[in-house]
Amino acid sequence: MNAKELSAALAKEATNIAEFLLPQGKRASREWKIGSANGEPGTSLSVCLSGAKAGVWKDFAKDEGGDLLDLWMAVRGCSLVEAIAEAKQRLGIRDHMPERERKVYTRPGKPQCQAAKAGVLDWLKGRGLNAETIAGFKIAEQLQSGKTYAVFPFVRDGEVVNLKYRNVAEKRDMRQERDAEPCLFGWHLIDPKTRQVAITEGEIDAMSLHQVGIPALSVNAGAGNHQWIENDWSRLERFDDILVFFDCDEAGEKGAREVIQRLGSERCRRVRFENGVKDANEFLMKGAERYDFDSLIQQARPLDPEELRSAADFIPSVLSLFYPDHDAPRDPVLRIDKDLDWFEFRHGEVTIWTGINGHGKSLLLSQVQIGLMAQGEVFVVFSGEMKPAVLLKRGIKQATGVDRPTRAYIQAAGEWMRDRYWIFDLVGSSKLDRLLEVFTYAHRRYGATHFVIDSLMMTDVPEDGPGSLTQQKEAMRKICAFARGMNVHVHLVAHPRKARDESHAPSKMDVAGSSKLTDGADNVFSVWRAQKDDAKPDEGEPDAKLELQKQRNGDIQNKSISLWFDRASMQFRTQQRAYPLRYVEFQGEVEYVRTAEAN
Repeated sequence: MNAKELSAALAKEATNIAEFLLPQGKRASREWKIGSANGEPGTSLSVCLSGAKAGVWKDFAKDEGGDLLDLWMAVRGCSLVEAIAEAKQRLGIRDHMPERERKVYTRPGKPQCQAAKAGVLDWLKGRGLNAETIAGFKIAEQLQSGKTYAVFPFVRDGEVVNLKYRNVAEKRDMRQERDAEPCLFGWHLIDPKTRQVAITEGEIDAMSLHQVGIPALSVNAGAGNHQWIENDWSRLERFDDILVFFDCDEAGEKGAREVIQRLGSERCRRVRFENGVKDANEFLMKGAERYDFDSLIQQARPLDPEELRSAADFIPSVLSLFYPDHDAPRDPVLRIDKDLDWFEFRHGEVTIWTGINGHGKSLLLSQVQIGLMAQGEVFVVFSGEMKPAVLLKRGIKQATGVDRPTRAYIQAAGEWMRDRYWIFDLVGSSKLDRLLEVFTYAHRRYGATHFVIDSLMMTDVPEDGPGSLTQQKEAMRKICAFARGMNVHVHLVAHPRKARDESHAPSKMDVAGSSKLTDGADNVFSVWRAQKDDAKPDEGEPDAKLELQKQRNGDIQNKSISLWFDRASMQFRTQQRAYPLRYVEFQGEVEYVRTAEAN
Protein backbone atom coordinates (compact mmCIF):
# COMPACT_ATOMS: atom_id res chain seq x y z
CA MET A 1 0.00 0.00 0.00
CA ASN A 2 1.50 3.32 -1.09
CA ALA A 3 1.27 6.67 0.73
CA LYS A 4 -1.77 7.87 -1.24
CA GLU A 5 -3.75 4.70 -0.51
CA LEU A 6 -2.64 4.73 3.13
CA SER A 7 -3.66 8.37 3.53
CA ALA A 8 -7.16 7.50 2.29
CA ALA A 9 -7.34 4.59 4.77
CA LEU A 10 -6.30 6.89 7.62
CA ALA A 11 -8.95 9.43 6.60
CA LYS A 12 -11.66 6.78 7.08
CA GLU A 13 -10.43 6.46 10.69
CA ALA A 14 -9.86 10.21 11.13
CA THR A 15 -11.47 10.44 14.59
CA ASN A 16 -9.54 7.49 16.03
CA ILE A 17 -6.26 8.64 14.48
CA ALA A 18 -6.74 12.21 15.74
CA GLU A 19 -7.44 10.93 19.26
CA PHE A 20 -4.40 8.64 19.05
CA LEU A 21 -1.98 11.30 17.79
CA LEU A 22 -3.45 14.23 19.77
CA PRO A 23 -4.97 12.71 22.94
CA GLN A 24 -5.03 16.10 24.71
CA GLY A 25 -7.36 17.60 22.09
CA LYS A 26 -11.13 17.85 22.13
CA ARG A 27 -13.92 17.51 19.61
CA ALA A 28 -15.61 20.62 18.29
CA SER A 29 -18.45 19.87 15.85
CA ARG A 30 -16.83 17.76 13.11
CA GLU A 31 -13.27 18.87 13.98
CA TRP A 32 -10.62 17.90 16.49
CA LYS A 33 -9.06 20.97 18.18
CA ILE A 34 -5.70 21.38 19.89
CA GLY A 35 -3.09 24.06 20.41
CA SER A 36 -0.47 22.63 18.04
CA ALA A 37 1.07 19.39 16.87
CA ASN A 38 3.57 19.74 19.71
CA GLY A 39 0.79 19.80 22.32
CA GLU A 40 0.83 23.50 23.18
CA PRO A 41 -2.41 24.89 24.75
CA GLY A 42 -4.98 26.60 22.53
CA THR A 43 -7.11 25.70 19.52
CA SER A 44 -5.00 26.78 16.58
CA LEU A 45 -4.77 23.27 15.10
CA SER A 46 -7.86 21.66 13.60
CA VAL A 47 -8.33 18.20 12.10
CA CYS A 48 -11.36 17.59 9.88
CA LEU A 49 -13.03 14.35 10.98
CA SER A 50 -15.63 13.73 8.26
CA GLY A 51 -16.76 14.68 4.80
CA ALA A 52 -14.70 15.16 1.65
CA LYS A 53 -11.82 16.72 3.63
CA ALA A 54 -11.66 14.07 6.36
CA GLY A 55 -8.10 13.80 7.66
CA VAL A 56 -7.04 17.25 6.43
CA TRP A 57 -5.47 19.38 9.19
CA LYS A 58 -4.23 22.94 9.56
CA ASP A 59 -2.19 24.68 12.24
CA PHE A 60 -3.15 28.33 11.68
CA ALA A 61 -0.56 29.64 14.15
CA LYS A 62 2.34 28.05 12.25
CA ASP A 63 0.75 27.96 8.78
CA GLU A 64 1.35 24.21 8.53
CA GLY A 65 -1.00 21.49 7.35
CA GLY A 66 -1.55 18.45 5.18
CA ASP A 67 -3.09 15.00 5.53
CA LEU A 68 -2.85 12.56 8.44
CA LEU A 69 0.53 11.22 7.31
CA ASP A 70 1.90 14.79 7.47
CA LEU A 71 0.35 15.11 10.94
CA TRP A 72 1.93 11.83 11.99
CA MET A 73 5.36 13.15 10.97
CA ALA A 74 4.78 16.48 12.75
CA VAL A 75 3.63 14.88 16.02
CA ARG A 76 6.15 12.05 16.13
CA GLY A 77 9.06 13.96 14.58
CA CYS A 78 9.74 11.10 12.21
CA SER A 79 10.36 10.65 8.50
CA LEU A 80 7.68 9.84 5.98
CA VAL A 81 8.92 6.25 5.62
CA GLU A 82 8.74 5.78 9.40
CA ALA A 83 5.28 7.36 9.53
CA ILE A 84 4.03 4.98 6.82
CA ALA A 85 5.37 1.95 8.69
CA GLU A 86 3.83 3.07 12.02
CA ALA A 87 0.49 3.95 10.41
CA LYS A 88 0.28 0.55 8.70
CA GLN A 89 0.91 -1.16 12.01
CA ARG A 90 -1.75 0.98 13.70
CA LEU A 91 -4.33 0.07 11.04
CA GLY A 92 -3.33 -3.58 10.99
CA ILE A 93 -2.22 -3.41 7.36
CA ARG A 94 0.47 -5.82 6.19
CA ASP A 95 2.25 -5.92 2.87
CA HIS A 96 0.55 -8.07 0.25
CA MET A 97 3.40 -10.53 -0.20
CA PRO A 98 6.16 -11.56 2.22
CA GLU A 99 9.58 -10.32 1.29
CA ARG A 100 11.47 -13.04 -0.55
CA GLU A 101 15.15 -13.63 -0.10
CA ARG A 102 16.76 -10.68 -1.81
CA LYS A 103 19.07 -11.26 -4.72
CA VAL A 104 22.67 -10.55 -3.75
CA TYR A 105 24.25 -7.70 -5.70
CA THR A 106 27.83 -6.53 -5.71
CA ARG A 107 28.56 -3.07 -4.40
CA PRO A 108 31.02 -1.33 -6.71
CA GLY A 109 34.49 -0.56 -5.43
CA LYS A 110 35.95 2.92 -5.58
CA PRO A 111 36.36 3.73 -9.27
CA GLN A 112 39.55 5.07 -10.80
CA CYS A 113 38.30 8.57 -11.46
CA GLN A 114 38.70 12.18 -10.41
CA ALA A 115 36.50 15.17 -9.77
CA ALA A 116 34.81 16.35 -12.94
CA LYS A 117 37.18 18.59 -14.87
CA ALA A 118 37.19 20.33 -18.22
CA GLY A 119 36.12 17.36 -20.36
CA VAL A 120 33.05 16.34 -18.33
CA LEU A 121 32.32 19.82 -16.99
CA ASP A 122 32.27 21.36 -20.46
CA TRP A 123 30.04 18.55 -21.72
CA LEU A 124 27.53 18.89 -18.89
CA LYS A 125 27.57 22.68 -18.94
CA GLY A 126 26.97 22.45 -22.65
CA ARG A 127 23.80 20.55 -21.72
CA GLY A 128 22.62 23.50 -19.63
CA LEU A 129 23.67 22.16 -16.21
CA ASN A 130 25.41 24.41 -13.71
CA ALA A 131 28.31 23.65 -11.38
CA GLU A 132 26.05 23.35 -8.31
CA THR A 133 23.91 20.67 -9.97
CA ILE A 134 26.96 18.75 -11.18
CA ALA A 135 28.50 18.80 -7.71
CA GLY A 136 25.19 17.86 -6.05
CA PHE A 137 24.95 14.68 -8.10
CA LYS A 138 28.64 13.93 -7.39
CA ILE A 139 29.51 13.51 -11.07
CA ALA A 140 33.14 12.42 -11.60
CA GLU A 141 35.42 11.97 -14.60
CA GLN A 142 37.32 8.95 -15.85
CA LEU A 143 40.01 8.89 -18.55
CA GLN A 144 40.41 5.53 -20.26
CA SER A 145 42.17 4.63 -23.53
CA GLY A 146 42.18 8.26 -24.59
CA LYS A 147 38.44 8.61 -23.98
CA THR A 148 36.68 10.78 -21.42
CA TYR A 149 33.83 9.26 -19.42
CA ALA A 150 31.35 10.96 -17.09
CA VAL A 151 30.83 8.82 -13.97
CA PHE A 152 27.30 8.88 -12.52
CA PRO A 153 27.16 7.45 -8.96
CA PHE A 154 23.86 5.93 -7.78
CA VAL A 155 23.92 6.98 -4.12
CA ARG A 156 21.19 5.58 -1.86
CA ASP A 157 21.06 5.63 1.96
CA GLY A 158 24.59 7.05 1.99
CA GLU A 159 26.03 4.17 -0.03
CA VAL A 160 27.14 3.93 -3.66
CA VAL A 161 24.88 1.20 -5.07
CA ASN A 162 25.82 1.42 -8.75
CA LEU A 163 28.05 3.35 -11.13
CA LYS A 164 27.31 4.29 -14.71
CA TYR A 165 29.92 5.45 -17.21
CA ARG A 166 29.10 7.55 -20.28
CA ASN A 167 31.52 8.52 -23.02
CA VAL A 168 31.00 12.25 -23.45
CA ALA A 169 31.80 11.98 -27.17
CA GLU A 170 29.76 8.87 -28.02
CA LYS A 171 26.28 8.27 -26.58
CA ARG A 172 26.28 4.55 -27.34
CA ASP A 173 29.48 4.01 -25.37
CA MET A 174 28.12 3.54 -21.86
CA ARG A 175 28.27 0.83 -19.24
CA GLN A 176 27.34 0.00 -15.67
CA GLU A 177 29.21 -1.89 -12.96
CA ARG A 178 28.93 -5.66 -13.36
CA ASP A 179 26.45 -7.35 -10.97
CA ALA A 180 25.47 -4.00 -9.42
CA GLU A 181 21.93 -3.45 -8.18
CA PRO A 182 19.54 -1.83 -10.69
CA CYS A 183 18.07 1.20 -8.94
CA LEU A 184 17.04 4.80 -9.48
CA PHE A 185 19.59 7.60 -9.79
CA GLY A 186 19.37 10.61 -7.47
CA TRP A 187 17.99 9.24 -4.19
CA HIS A 188 20.50 11.16 -2.06
CA LEU A 189 18.97 14.50 -3.15
CA ILE A 190 15.32 13.60 -2.45
CA ASP A 191 13.84 15.31 0.63
CA PRO A 192 12.67 12.55 3.03
CA LYS A 193 9.35 14.36 3.50
CA THR A 194 8.47 15.07 -0.11
CA ARG A 195 5.38 13.33 -1.49
CA GLN A 196 5.94 14.19 -5.16
CA VAL A 197 8.76 12.99 -7.41
CA ALA A 198 9.55 12.88 -11.10
CA ILE A 199 11.01 9.80 -12.82
CA THR A 200 12.97 10.37 -16.01
CA GLU A 201 14.46 8.15 -18.69
CA GLY A 202 18.02 9.50 -18.29
CA GLU A 203 20.35 10.84 -15.61
CA ILE A 204 20.84 14.22 -17.31
CA ASP A 205 17.06 14.68 -17.50
CA ALA A 206 16.81 14.10 -13.74
CA MET A 207 19.62 16.60 -13.17
CA SER A 208 17.79 19.13 -15.36
CA LEU A 209 14.59 18.83 -13.32
CA HIS A 210 16.50 19.04 -10.05
CA GLN A 211 18.20 22.21 -11.23
CA VAL A 212 14.83 23.97 -11.64
CA GLY A 213 13.64 22.71 -8.24
CA ILE A 214 11.71 19.56 -9.10
CA PRO A 215 12.68 16.43 -7.10
CA ALA A 216 13.69 13.86 -9.70
CA LEU A 217 15.03 10.34 -10.10
CA SER A 218 16.20 8.53 -13.23
CA VAL A 219 15.97 4.92 -14.33
CA ASN A 220 19.32 3.22 -14.79
CA ALA A 221 18.86 1.41 -18.11
CA GLY A 222 16.43 3.25 -20.35
CA ALA A 223 12.71 3.03 -20.92
CA GLY A 224 12.50 -0.71 -21.54
CA ASN A 225 14.20 -2.16 -18.46
CA HIS A 226 12.26 -1.99 -15.19
CA GLN A 227 14.35 -4.12 -12.80
CA TRP A 228 14.68 -1.07 -10.56
CA ILE A 229 10.99 -1.29 -9.60
CA GLU A 230 11.49 -4.36 -7.41
CA ASN A 231 14.61 -2.98 -5.73
CA ASP A 232 13.21 0.49 -5.04
CA TRP A 233 9.61 -0.61 -4.45
CA SER A 234 9.44 0.13 -0.72
CA ARG A 235 11.17 3.50 -1.16
CA LEU A 236 8.64 4.52 -3.81
CA GLU A 237 5.69 3.77 -1.53
CA ARG A 238 5.86 7.18 0.11
CA PHE A 239 5.10 9.13 -3.08
CA ASP A 240 1.48 9.86 -3.89
CA ASP A 241 2.23 11.91 -7.02
CA ILE A 242 4.72 10.36 -9.44
CA LEU A 243 5.43 12.40 -12.58
CA VAL A 244 6.67 10.22 -15.43
CA PHE A 245 8.95 12.37 -17.61
CA PHE A 246 9.91 9.68 -20.12
CA ASP A 247 11.00 10.73 -23.61
CA CYS A 248 8.32 11.64 -26.10
CA ASP A 249 9.12 8.86 -28.58
CA GLU A 250 7.78 5.37 -29.19
CA ALA A 251 10.08 3.68 -26.67
CA GLY A 252 9.36 6.35 -24.07
CA GLU A 253 5.59 6.05 -24.49
CA LYS A 254 5.70 2.27 -24.15
CA GLY A 255 8.01 2.42 -21.14
CA ALA A 256 5.93 5.11 -19.43
CA ARG A 257 2.77 3.05 -19.80
CA GLU A 258 4.45 -0.02 -18.27
CA VAL A 259 5.87 1.99 -15.34
CA ILE A 260 2.55 3.69 -14.62
CA GLN A 261 0.71 0.38 -14.74
CA ARG A 262 3.11 -1.24 -12.27
CA LEU A 263 3.50 1.68 -9.85
CA GLY A 264 -0.25 2.37 -9.92
CA SER A 265 -2.19 4.65 -12.24
CA GLU A 266 -3.94 6.21 -9.23
CA ARG A 267 -0.74 8.05 -8.27
CA CYS A 268 1.10 8.45 -11.58
CA ARG A 269 0.80 11.15 -14.24
CA ARG A 270 2.38 11.22 -17.68
CA VAL A 271 4.18 14.48 -18.50
CA ARG A 272 4.52 15.23 -22.21
CA PHE A 273 6.54 17.94 -23.91
CA GLU A 274 5.24 20.04 -26.76
CA ASN A 275 6.52 21.44 -30.07
CA GLY A 276 8.76 18.49 -30.83
CA VAL A 277 10.74 18.63 -27.58
CA LYS A 278 11.88 15.12 -26.65
CA ASP A 279 12.96 15.28 -23.02
CA ALA A 280 13.56 17.44 -19.93
CA ASN A 281 17.15 18.34 -20.79
CA GLU A 282 16.25 19.50 -24.29
CA PHE A 283 13.48 21.64 -22.75
CA LEU A 284 16.00 23.16 -20.33
CA MET A 285 18.44 23.88 -23.13
CA LYS A 286 15.71 25.75 -25.01
CA GLY A 287 15.53 28.17 -22.09
CA ALA A 288 12.73 26.63 -20.04
CA GLU A 289 12.53 27.72 -16.40
CA ARG A 290 10.63 26.40 -13.38
CA TYR A 291 7.45 28.15 -14.51
CA ASP A 292 7.57 26.35 -17.85
CA PHE A 293 8.04 22.95 -16.22
CA ASP A 294 5.24 23.68 -13.74
CA SER A 295 2.95 24.46 -16.65
CA LEU A 296 3.65 21.01 -18.13
CA ILE A 297 3.07 19.36 -14.75
CA GLN A 298 -0.30 21.12 -14.38
CA GLN A 299 -1.31 19.72 -17.77
CA ALA A 300 -0.11 16.20 -16.90
CA ARG A 301 -2.87 13.63 -16.62
CA PRO A 302 -3.12 9.92 -15.90
CA LEU A 303 -2.92 7.79 -19.00
CA ASP A 304 -5.95 7.83 -21.27
CA PRO A 305 -8.29 4.91 -20.56
CA GLU A 306 -7.21 1.82 -22.43
CA GLU A 307 -10.75 1.54 -23.81
CA LEU A 308 -10.64 4.90 -25.59
CA ARG A 309 -8.70 4.48 -28.81
CA SER A 310 -8.99 5.70 -32.39
CA ALA A 311 -9.64 2.99 -34.97
CA ALA A 312 -6.58 4.26 -36.86
CA ASP A 313 -4.41 3.17 -33.91
CA PHE A 314 -5.20 -0.45 -34.68
CA ILE A 315 -4.40 -0.45 -38.39
CA PRO A 316 -0.77 -1.64 -37.87
CA SER A 317 -2.13 -4.61 -35.91
CA VAL A 318 -4.70 -5.30 -38.61
CA LEU A 319 -1.96 -5.24 -41.25
CA SER A 320 0.05 -7.76 -39.23
CA LEU A 321 -2.97 -10.08 -39.17
CA PHE A 322 -3.29 -9.93 -42.94
CA TYR A 323 0.45 -9.94 -43.60
CA PRO A 324 2.28 -11.34 -40.55
CA ASP A 325 5.96 -10.53 -40.15
CA HIS A 326 7.61 -13.79 -39.18
CA ASP A 327 10.51 -11.93 -37.54
CA ALA A 328 8.27 -9.75 -35.36
CA PRO A 329 7.88 -10.50 -31.63
CA ARG A 330 4.87 -12.66 -30.87
CA ASP A 331 2.97 -13.91 -27.85
CA PRO A 332 4.32 -17.09 -26.23
CA VAL A 333 2.98 -20.27 -27.82
CA LEU A 334 1.66 -23.52 -26.40
CA ARG A 335 4.79 -25.60 -25.75
CA ILE A 336 4.62 -29.23 -24.66
CA ASP A 337 7.63 -31.10 -26.07
CA LYS A 338 7.62 -28.78 -29.08
CA ASP A 339 6.07 -25.44 -29.99
CA LEU A 340 2.46 -25.72 -31.15
CA ASP A 341 2.20 -22.33 -32.82
CA TRP A 342 -1.47 -22.67 -33.69
CA PHE A 343 -2.18 -21.37 -30.18
CA GLU A 344 -0.70 -18.29 -28.48
CA PHE A 345 -1.17 -17.24 -24.87
CA ARG A 346 -2.11 -13.61 -25.43
CA HIS A 347 -1.92 -11.11 -22.61
CA GLY A 348 -5.26 -9.78 -21.43
CA GLU A 349 -7.00 -13.15 -21.78
CA VAL A 350 -8.42 -15.92 -19.55
CA THR A 351 -8.02 -19.63 -20.33
CA ILE A 352 -10.14 -22.33 -18.70
CA TRP A 353 -8.64 -25.80 -18.22
CA THR A 354 -11.19 -28.54 -17.60
CA GLY A 355 -11.10 -32.32 -17.37
CA ILE A 356 -12.43 -35.24 -15.37
CA ASN A 357 -10.94 -35.58 -11.90
CA GLY A 358 -7.68 -37.55 -12.12
CA HIS A 359 -7.24 -37.09 -15.87
CA GLY A 360 -4.22 -34.80 -15.50
CA LYS A 361 -5.48 -31.29 -16.28
CA SER A 362 -3.42 -29.71 -13.47
CA LEU A 363 -0.41 -31.88 -14.35
CA LEU A 364 -0.53 -30.86 -18.01
CA LEU A 365 -1.05 -27.22 -17.06
CA SER A 366 2.08 -27.48 -14.89
CA GLN A 367 4.09 -28.61 -17.93
CA VAL A 368 2.56 -25.88 -20.09
CA GLN A 369 3.54 -23.23 -17.55
CA ILE A 370 7.15 -24.49 -17.53
CA GLY A 371 7.16 -24.16 -21.31
CA LEU A 372 5.89 -20.60 -20.94
CA MET A 373 8.50 -19.79 -18.31
CA ALA A 374 11.14 -21.00 -20.76
CA GLN A 375 9.77 -18.37 -23.15
CA GLY A 376 10.28 -15.61 -20.58
CA GLU A 377 6.91 -15.53 -18.80
CA VAL A 378 6.59 -15.12 -15.01
CA PHE A 379 4.00 -17.19 -13.11
CA VAL A 380 2.10 -16.91 -9.83
CA VAL A 381 0.30 -20.14 -8.91
CA PHE A 382 -2.47 -20.75 -6.39
CA SER A 383 -3.19 -24.42 -5.76
CA GLY A 384 -5.38 -24.73 -2.70
CA GLU A 385 -5.20 -28.52 -2.82
CA MET A 386 -1.41 -29.08 -2.90
CA LYS A 387 1.36 -28.01 -0.55
CA PRO A 388 4.05 -25.90 -2.26
CA ALA A 389 6.78 -28.53 -1.81
CA VAL A 390 4.62 -31.25 -3.40
CA LEU A 391 3.67 -28.90 -6.23
CA LEU A 392 7.32 -28.06 -6.83
CA LYS A 393 8.45 -31.69 -6.72
CA ARG A 394 6.26 -32.35 -9.75
CA GLY A 395 7.41 -29.15 -11.42
CA ILE A 396 11.09 -30.00 -10.83
CA LYS A 397 10.61 -33.39 -12.49
CA GLN A 398 8.99 -31.76 -15.51
CA ALA A 399 11.59 -28.99 -15.72
CA THR A 400 14.56 -31.39 -15.56
CA GLY A 401 13.00 -34.26 -17.51
CA VAL A 402 14.19 -36.92 -15.02
CA ASP A 403 12.50 -38.89 -12.26
CA ARG A 404 15.06 -38.27 -9.52
CA PRO A 405 17.35 -35.30 -10.22
CA THR A 406 20.56 -34.98 -8.24
CA ARG A 407 20.63 -32.48 -5.38
CA ALA A 408 22.74 -30.11 -7.44
CA TYR A 409 20.33 -30.32 -10.39
CA ILE A 410 17.36 -29.60 -8.08
CA GLN A 411 19.20 -26.53 -6.77
CA ALA A 412 19.91 -25.40 -10.35
CA ALA A 413 16.24 -25.85 -11.29
CA GLY A 414 15.24 -23.83 -8.22
CA GLU A 415 17.51 -20.98 -9.31
CA TRP A 416 16.05 -21.18 -12.82
CA MET A 417 12.59 -20.78 -11.28
CA ARG A 418 13.55 -18.04 -8.79
CA ASP A 419 12.40 -15.05 -10.84
CA ARG A 420 9.95 -17.03 -13.01
CA TYR A 421 7.76 -18.92 -10.54
CA TRP A 422 5.90 -17.58 -7.51
CA ILE A 423 3.50 -19.47 -5.25
CA PHE A 424 0.49 -18.12 -3.36
CA ASP A 425 1.32 -19.96 -0.15
CA LEU A 426 -2.03 -21.16 1.17
CA VAL A 427 -3.41 -24.68 1.33
CA GLY A 428 -7.16 -24.44 1.61
CA SER A 429 -9.72 -21.87 0.54
CA SER A 430 -8.77 -18.28 -0.28
CA LYS A 431 -10.94 -15.26 -0.82
CA LEU A 432 -10.98 -14.41 -4.51
CA ASP A 433 -10.54 -10.69 -3.81
CA ARG A 434 -7.41 -11.44 -1.78
CA LEU A 435 -6.04 -13.59 -4.60
CA LEU A 436 -6.50 -10.82 -7.13
CA GLU A 437 -5.02 -8.28 -4.72
CA VAL A 438 -1.85 -10.38 -4.36
CA PHE A 439 -1.78 -11.05 -8.11
CA THR A 440 -1.91 -7.30 -8.76
CA TYR A 441 0.96 -6.73 -6.35
CA ALA A 442 3.04 -9.49 -7.97
CA HIS A 443 2.45 -8.03 -11.42
CA ARG A 444 3.36 -4.51 -10.36
CA ARG A 445 6.40 -5.34 -8.26
CA TYR A 446 7.83 -8.47 -9.87
CA GLY A 447 6.47 -8.23 -13.40
CA ALA A 448 4.39 -11.45 -13.19
CA THR A 449 2.50 -12.09 -16.43
CA HIS A 450 0.64 -15.40 -15.89
CA PHE A 451 -1.59 -16.42 -12.98
CA VAL A 452 -3.04 -19.83 -12.13
CA ILE A 453 -6.17 -20.38 -10.01
CA ASP A 454 -6.47 -24.12 -9.34
CA SER A 455 -9.38 -24.11 -8.84
CA LEU A 456 -12.41 -21.82 -8.35
CA MET A 457 -13.80 -24.31 -5.83
CA MET A 458 -10.79 -23.49 -3.61
CA THR A 459 -11.95 -19.88 -3.29
CA ASP A 460 -14.89 -18.34 -1.43
CA VAL A 461 -17.03 -18.50 -4.60
CA PRO A 462 -19.85 -21.01 -3.83
CA GLU A 463 -20.28 -24.11 -6.00
CA ASP A 464 -24.00 -24.43 -5.46
CA GLY A 465 -26.88 -23.18 -3.39
CA PRO A 466 -28.98 -20.00 -3.57
CA GLY A 467 -27.23 -17.21 -5.47
CA SER A 468 -24.23 -19.37 -6.45
CA LEU A 469 -24.63 -18.83 -10.20
CA THR A 470 -24.78 -15.08 -9.74
CA GLN A 471 -21.65 -15.13 -7.57
CA GLN A 472 -19.82 -17.32 -10.10
CA LYS A 473 -20.74 -14.84 -12.84
CA GLU A 474 -19.40 -11.98 -10.71
CA ALA A 475 -16.22 -13.94 -9.95
CA MET A 476 -15.58 -14.48 -13.67
CA ARG A 477 -16.19 -10.79 -14.29
CA LYS A 478 -13.53 -9.91 -11.70
CA ILE A 479 -11.03 -12.39 -13.14
CA CYS A 480 -11.55 -11.10 -16.70
CA ALA A 481 -11.32 -7.48 -15.52
CA PHE A 482 -8.02 -8.26 -13.77
CA ALA A 483 -6.58 -9.98 -16.87
CA ARG A 484 -7.55 -7.13 -19.17
CA GLY A 485 -6.75 -4.31 -16.76
CA MET A 486 -3.27 -5.64 -15.95
CA ASN A 487 -2.71 -7.02 -19.48
CA VAL A 488 -1.82 -10.47 -18.12
CA HIS A 489 -3.02 -14.04 -18.71
CA VAL A 490 -5.10 -16.00 -16.16
CA HIS A 491 -5.37 -19.80 -16.20
CA LEU A 492 -8.48 -21.04 -14.38
CA VAL A 493 -8.94 -24.74 -13.59
CA ALA A 494 -12.66 -25.64 -13.69
CA HIS A 495 -14.18 -29.02 -12.88
CA PRO A 496 -16.80 -30.63 -15.14
CA ARG A 497 -20.16 -31.99 -14.11
CA LYS A 498 -20.16 -35.67 -13.24
CA ALA A 499 -20.61 -37.79 -16.39
CA ARG A 500 -22.00 -41.31 -16.78
CA ASP A 501 -18.53 -42.63 -17.66
CA GLU A 502 -15.03 -41.42 -18.53
CA SER A 503 -14.90 -42.55 -22.13
CA HIS A 504 -15.10 -39.05 -23.60
CA ALA A 505 -13.49 -35.72 -22.83
CA PRO A 506 -15.86 -33.17 -21.30
CA SER A 507 -16.83 -30.25 -23.53
CA LYS A 508 -17.05 -26.60 -22.60
CA MET A 509 -20.78 -27.17 -22.07
CA ASP A 510 -19.95 -29.72 -19.35
CA VAL A 511 -18.06 -27.27 -17.11
CA ALA A 512 -19.80 -27.22 -13.74
CA GLY A 513 -21.50 -24.10 -12.49
CA SER A 514 -22.56 -21.00 -14.32
CA SER A 515 -22.35 -20.94 -18.11
CA LYS A 516 -20.80 -17.48 -17.68
CA LEU A 517 -17.51 -19.17 -16.78
CA THR A 518 -16.92 -20.45 -20.31
CA ASP A 519 -18.81 -17.54 -21.87
CA GLY A 520 -16.39 -15.10 -20.23
CA ALA A 521 -13.25 -17.12 -20.98
CA ASP A 522 -11.27 -16.37 -24.11
CA ASN A 523 -10.01 -19.95 -24.45
CA VAL A 524 -11.13 -23.37 -23.20
CA PHE A 525 -8.96 -26.50 -23.10
CA SER A 526 -10.17 -29.98 -22.12
CA VAL A 527 -7.80 -32.73 -20.93
CA TRP A 528 -8.75 -36.41 -21.18
CA ARG A 529 -6.81 -39.55 -20.24
CA ALA A 530 -7.31 -42.91 -21.93
CA GLN A 531 -8.55 -45.76 -19.73
CA LYS A 532 -5.55 -48.07 -20.09
CA ASP A 533 -4.58 -51.14 -18.14
CA ASP A 534 -0.99 -50.54 -17.02
CA ALA A 535 -0.44 -54.30 -16.75
CA LYS A 536 -1.02 -54.80 -20.48
CA PRO A 537 1.59 -53.96 -23.13
CA ASP A 538 1.31 -50.57 -24.83
CA GLU A 539 -0.10 -50.96 -28.31
CA GLY A 540 0.72 -47.45 -29.41
CA GLU A 541 -2.57 -45.83 -28.52
CA PRO A 542 -2.18 -42.33 -27.03
CA ASP A 543 -2.36 -41.91 -23.27
CA ALA A 544 -4.27 -38.65 -23.34
CA LYS A 545 -5.78 -35.96 -25.51
CA LEU A 546 -5.73 -32.18 -25.30
CA GLU A 547 -8.67 -30.51 -26.98
CA LEU A 548 -8.98 -26.80 -27.77
CA GLN A 549 -12.70 -26.12 -27.55
CA LYS A 550 -12.74 -22.35 -27.76
CA GLN A 551 -10.37 -19.64 -28.92
CA ARG A 552 -12.04 -16.28 -29.19
CA ASN A 553 -9.16 -14.38 -30.79
CA GLY A 554 -7.42 -17.00 -32.88
CA ASP A 555 -7.92 -18.46 -36.33
CA ILE A 556 -8.29 -22.04 -35.05
CA GLN A 557 -11.41 -22.61 -32.96
CA ASN A 558 -11.27 -26.37 -32.38
CA LYS A 559 -8.33 -28.77 -32.41
CA SER A 560 -7.41 -32.06 -30.79
CA ILE A 561 -3.91 -33.49 -30.29
CA SER A 562 -2.85 -36.90 -29.00
CA LEU A 563 -0.41 -37.12 -26.10
CA TRP A 564 1.79 -39.82 -24.61
CA PHE A 565 2.77 -39.68 -20.94
CA ASP A 566 6.23 -40.39 -19.53
CA ARG A 567 5.67 -41.40 -15.91
CA ALA A 568 9.29 -40.87 -14.79
CA SER A 569 9.54 -37.23 -15.90
CA MET A 570 5.78 -36.61 -15.56
CA GLN A 571 5.94 -35.03 -19.01
CA PHE A 572 3.37 -35.30 -21.76
CA ARG A 573 4.73 -35.71 -25.31
CA THR A 574 3.24 -35.32 -28.75
CA GLN A 575 5.14 -38.38 -30.04
CA GLN A 576 5.11 -41.83 -28.50
CA ARG A 577 8.85 -42.44 -28.26
CA ALA A 578 10.14 -38.91 -27.87
CA TYR A 579 12.75 -38.26 -25.21
CA PRO A 580 11.73 -36.05 -22.26
CA LEU A 581 12.54 -32.40 -22.74
CA ARG A 582 15.10 -30.74 -20.47
CA TYR A 583 14.07 -27.15 -19.80
CA VAL A 584 16.89 -26.43 -17.34
CA GLU A 585 20.34 -27.04 -18.75
CA PHE A 586 22.86 -28.48 -16.29
CA GLN A 587 26.49 -29.51 -16.72
CA GLY A 588 26.89 -31.87 -13.75
CA GLU A 589 25.35 -35.24 -12.89
CA VAL A 590 21.70 -35.08 -13.90
CA GLU A 591 19.97 -38.07 -12.33
CA TYR A 592 20.54 -39.81 -9.03
CA VAL A 593 21.19 -43.50 -9.62
CA ARG A 594 20.20 -45.91 -6.86
CA THR A 595 22.88 -48.35 -5.81
CA ALA A 596 22.88 -51.37 -3.57
CA GLU A 597 24.46 -49.25 -0.83
CA ALA A 598 21.78 -46.60 -1.24
CA ASN A 599 19.08 -49.21 -0.93
